[in-house]
Amino acid sequence: MTRFIKSKLKKYKKAQFDKQKHISQNYLDENGNALIHIRLNNVQSAFSQFCVKGHEELDGSFTQYLDEVIYHIPLKHSVILDFQVEQLTNGEKEILARTIKNHYGLILEDKKQDLKINLITILGLFLVGATLLAFSYYLSSNNKGQLFTDFINIAGTFSLWEMVDLYLLDRKAKEIQKYNAAQLATAEILFS
Repeated sequence: MTRFIKSKLKKYKKAQFDKQKHISQNYLDENGNALIHIRLNNVQSAFSQFCVKGHEELDGSFTQYLDEVIYHIPLKHSVILDFQVEQLTNGEKEILARTIKNHYGLILEDKKQDLKINLITILGLFLVGATLLAFSYYLSSNNKGQLFTDFINIAGTFSLWEMVDLYLLDRKAKEIQKYNAAQLATAEILFS
């Protein structure tokens, strides 16, 4: 039984998918731009059902679709959003294009702010951790309160660990989200 499971696992370990080929065949145009085709039954389906005229917001399922597609597009490619909508007025085209740019522009600025806060937090954790560890070593060299010294040592180590965690994991995810938002905020929008 275990041999059977191991043979199946080997098959899955060897499985591969050519992501670049898939992107080239399905998204890239002849100029190397990422062309994302979007079909809308009507322009209202792109907007939230709760927004009012003049204060349009994008529908959550629409932005989720864009976010899922753009995640796989390498950053080196400019993005073109090609909308296929019947009976669309110039005013509706302008509103849709502006709302997309505004939505992703806000996300871009939000991610920039998140990265600033992340950096300040990283620096703060480093200063606290380094100070606590220096104080801990000072106390241990003077043989003062071993229990208190150990507590300070653990707190300093924890601060430095959190700093590394924020830098390696959280910051990277926020940078990817920022770049993806930038791709969509600067996307060319076409209507066919």
